[in-house]
Amino acid sequence: MGAAMINPDFAISDEDVESFREHGFLKLKGIFSQELVEHMRSLSGSQVTSPTDNYGAGFSKLKYDIGNDDPTILSLMGDPAFSAAMKQLTGAQLFFTQGLGFELEKNKSTGFPWHVGTQSFGFQRREDLGFTIWTPLTEIRAEEQAGGMKYVSKNVFSGEFVYQHINMLPGFMRNEIAAGKEIGYDDFHKLKNNLLNSPEIKPLLDFSAVEDDFEPGDALIFDKYVLHRSVPLGEGPISSRLAYALRFSSIDARWDESRVEALAFPRVTFDYNVGSDFNEVVGKADGDRVYESPHFDGTREARTLA
Repeated sequence: MGAAMINPDFAISDEDVESFREHGFLKLKGIFSQELVEHMRSLSGSQVTSPTDNYGAGFSKLKYDIGNDDPTILSLMGDPAFSAAMKQLTGAQLFFTQGLGFELEKNKSTGFPWHVGTQSFGFQRREDLGFTIWTPLTEIRAEEQAGGMKYVSKNVFSGEFVYQHINMLPGFMRNEIAAGKEIGYDDFHKLKNNLLNSPEIKPLLDFSAVEDDFEPGDALIFDKYVLHRSVPLGEGPISSRLAYALRFSSIDARWDESRVEALAFPRVTFDYNVGSDFNEVVGKADGDRVYESPHFDGTREARTLA
């Protein structure tokens, strides 16, 4: 199975490494075999579901924890070529944490606005390494039907501060509620998203953003500080755009109890449930090494990149 994961002619150059370290993202042209892309498509297509609450409402379908224990996805982690490429790019030993599926419907879905992965990396400390490999499962033509993503070099504007911002919200909102003010989901949504998506900042991000074309088999790797947003799928031959994302963390990452509790507040208060208890179950005490969590007993070795 290992030989079918990565295309044999895929390689990472020194220039790729330099670009990734500077900007925080890199298009991985032709990295995945068509067999793996088809498996991702089948896996995602069979499991993604329509959002049932406020989280992910911009997607026609969205689901966390897709393929977390899937044998084919785990075999990718053991592929020597894949492990070597990831080590070369990141300079760290990583392990696979979660898979996610997203679907955009033509002329309807808006996806996520400008953001960083405060939820997907909400279990670990702000300074701990985290990476995503986003794989669109249809072709993306940025100048035609679009449906991909935009992303901004962290050398231009890093999103690290957003992890601090999100942790400020629960205390502030609790204080407002205690003072007798009515705080609803719309108020939370504005506090969460308007920092990056205001009329003053959004045009600057859009102006500075990169938006690539993709073929099935191409992917985008980006670190957790890269600001990015969905690009709606416009008029054209594709009725919906499915994508699969793999999340990775450093084996040295530590569980951050305060951040996990901060993310739990909007879920309980504003029906903002991502449908995953991952952040809660991978640690018990603040500072626990996430990699050693009993949650990974039985799959830890398979999740670990060499």
